Amino acid sequence: MGTELYPQPASSTRSTSNHTGLLSASSSGGEVDLRQEFYELLYGSATETAKGRPGILRRMRKDDDGNKIPCLCVDEKTGEPDKDTICPYCWSEGFLWDEEWVTYYKTLVSSHEGLVRKNQPNKAGMSNTPFVFFYLEYDIVPDRYDKIVEVALDTEGDISLPYTREAIYSIATAEPFRSDEGRIEYWRMATVLDSIKSNWQD
Repeated sequence: MGTELYPQPASSTRSTSNHTGLLSASSSGGEVDLRQEFYELLYGSATETAKGRPGILRRMRKDDDGNKIPCLCVDEKTGEPDKDTICPYCWSEGFLWDEEWVTYYKTLVSSHEGLVRKNQPNKAGMSNTPFVFFYLEYDIVPDRYDKIVEVALDTEGDISLPYTREAIYSIATAEPFRSDEGRIEYWRMATVLDSIKSNWQD
């Protein structure tokens, strides 16, 4: 079971035609253009099947000083959002945010107990939270305060309707992978599952 998306994320303006100009400049020395390679990994090409997955990047709103903007549900004394009910504006993040569609590549690194014991009961006081890498294109520029939201897909890999969130991942680090002449080729984000907010959708 999931929660229908509200508000719906902004439509993506990315397309193969829009990327043509961005990918035409190859890396120096005639080496492999990693931006091009990563783009084809996500969206496919004449010789490669697309491996990217659609999802949502939740960007926290910032003020002019770069600070996150608190939601009205945050208590002035405690600085905490309302934990008794789910705020309809920020979903109890405590801060305002916007969402946009992205295409990413995902890899599961490990869980606390390791992949072999992933489905076994945990010891008292122990958690088994997945540690996941998400990869995004070079011009997305995620922030460590942002979050990745997975949406439900059908058996063919298309987004299920109505839109539903399946899991929310907090970004621990957002690392730009740089190569030739220091340019960013893609982003790698180390994330952990936000089990509390993800469980709201059960």
